[in-house]
Amino acid sequence: MLAVLLLPEFSELEAALGLEAARRLGFPAYTVAKGRKGTPALAGSVWTPTYAFPAAPPPRALLIPGARRPARMAQDPAYLDFLGEVWEGLEAVFLGFNAHLFLAEGGRLPQEVAAGEEVAAALEGRGHRVRQGAFHREGKVYTTRGGLALLAALEDWAHKAVVL
Repeated sequence: MLAVLLLPEFSELEAALGLEAARRLGFPAYTVAKGRKGTPALAGSVWTPTYAFPAAPPPRALLIPGARRPARMAQDPAYLDFLGEVWEGLEAVFLGFNAHLFLAEGGRLPQEVAAGEEVAAALEGRGHRVRQGAFHREGKVYTTRGGLALLAALEDWAHKAVVL
């Protein structure tokens, strides 16, 4: 089961890619957020999460799309509590274009990461080593350059190609 965590002003492209990849791989998927009210996305759409944090079933994998201010959301105890509750049971965590900052602020980002230029400097300033490539896996965390790189990371985890 794949859960897509909807931070306010998230990348709907990355969320949609994750949900469609899960569907094509035959994995159940859902969206989750702090509450059940509509969550605004970067391009202006509004998504209603399937579950609020307390009611969400435990996911096998978590996808965190990029967002406008991901580090700020990691300062919200509700987001940190949700991450703490599901972390041990997760097989994989996938990070969108700048979701690294959410995990870094929450103290769970590995030292070595793949990241796009727009967040590389911020991560290096925090002591992380940025690797070249579409994605990098360290432990259960797949860091990506975002966008279609999420698809490559999902394929690596599932050991199966996703044809869109």
